Amino acid sequence: MVAFSLVNWKGISFYNLAFGDYIDELNKLNDDSVSNNGDRQKVLATVAAIVIDFTNHFPDALIFATGSTPSRTRLYQMNLNRLWGEIKLLFQIYGVKSNGTMELFRAKENYQGFYARRILH
Repeated sequence: MVAFSLVNWKGISFYNLAFGDYIDELNKLNDDSVSNNGDRQKVLATVAAIVIDFTNHFPDALIFATGSTPSRTRLYQMNLNRLWGEIKLLFQIYGVKSNGTMELFRAKENYQGFYARRILH
């Protein structure tokens, strides 16, 4: 399941991106689950396709994403690095540093989270 939640923080509106397994009994998303079924890249590609579709409908949306653990955030960053040539054509990506500051994404920097905004052509 992928969910976008509108957040207003310090006068800034953005959508928090969350994804994971849907737990029927609890009627909620579990972003801590680990399936280990070998479909990680397929899941990340599906989430990316959903983000592209979301921003097709809401082109001005600012989207925030971070992992539920530091290792997941690192995994997301590794995928951003790996696919940077394609991503930078569609999105402007900002990295959130450990001190809370934000900067344009740089491959060699470690980030705590990421903001993305669709580039309007």
